[in-house]
Amino acid sequence: MSLQALWTSPALALLSLLLVLNTERAHTAVPCRNGECVCLLPKSIRLSKFMKKEADDLLKTYMDSQGDFSELFCQMPVNGVPDAEITGHGTLERLGNIYTKLGLFLKHITVVTEEQQNLQDPENPLFQLLADAKAHIGNLATNIKYILQALYPNDTIPEAAEILPRAPSRNVFQQKIHGCVVLLRHRDFLSHVLQELKGLWVKGHACTSRAE
Repeated sequence: MSLQALWTSPALALLSLLLVLNTERAHTAVPCRNGECVCLLPKSIRLSKFMKKEADDLLKTYMDSQGDFSELFCQMPVNGVPDAEITGHGTLERLGNIYTKLGLFLKHITVVTEEQQNLQDPENPLFQLLADAKAHIGNLATNIKYILQALYPNDTIPEAAEILPRAPSRNVFQQKIHGCVVLLRHRDFLSHVLQELKGLWVKGHACTSRAE
């Protein structure tokens, strides 16, 4: 078969599909198999770096969608939104805090999505960015859970964040402020997560056998 025929055959389509699937798997959690934990730490570092870039784009798109004075919304105080800092002493507590806060940010971004559906055109690209953020938070949270299970097989993994209490009724202005603060802290939190995971890598917490 000639080279030209090869690249115009179904083989090219199959190769393209495999590349797409491989790219998708790079950002998806894979459980431990046969007692060996998959190398999730470097994958999680790459995923959190990617999420940080997406969070920058998400925040900018959100602010561009809010009209006048949007730059002031993120500076207003809002109660009940998780802070961006990672707390705890030692790797177990700090990874546990990351896992818990990922769950909280997922629920807050879900609320932001619902609020914006009443304010924005359905075709606004903001909604795709919000959906992507939620999907990647779920993937990273699963990765962190498996890393915790690998490093601390005899310890209790923190429970996922509970359902948020029903938010008080907010007017349009308050909804815009709430969304901006959530997405700003989400972006800053991901910066801290990236640095935390890089620190673990430097300390040598790479692939670990659960059997060990």
